Amino acid sequence: MRFLLLLAFLVLSAWAQESPASPPPDLPPEVFAIARELRCPVCQGESAAESNSGVAVEMRRIIAEMLQEGRTKEEIKAFFVDRYGEWILYEPPRRGVTLWVWVLPVFGLVLLGLGLFAYFRPKKPLPPELLEEAERRLKEPPA
Repeated sequence: MRFLLLLAFLVLSAWAQESPASPPPDLPPEVFAIARELRCPVCQGESAAESNSGVAVEMRRIIAEMLQEGRTKEEIKAFFVDRYGEWILYEPPRRGVTLWVWVLPVFGLVLLGLGLFAYFRPKKPLPPELLEEAERRLKEPPA
């Protein structure tokens, strides 16, 4: 009985969670695709597409206007980088110091793979002379 109550509580809690923000019908999905790649300047851990802050709403409006003007995705992102710096991008550019963010995980995985290979590779068998010598010493009575 307790298990069923706990299960019902968990299921109801999951349903009570807020559903992810879906784009409103007045903005095209391209606006949210670009806004997902930009951070909200005032919210922690939310993109400009997810946030409901005034700044994020304004960013989405600016993106929509720039798309209507015919600007490309890169031009729009460059506009926000000029305004807020590279921090505004969720995906750091692959150059300079941020290149290490892209290279170090791959380098770590390669080192881990080499270490696992070295640990689990089959060991060379001992030469028969050493095995016979070891067996002979084990059979001798202790002095």
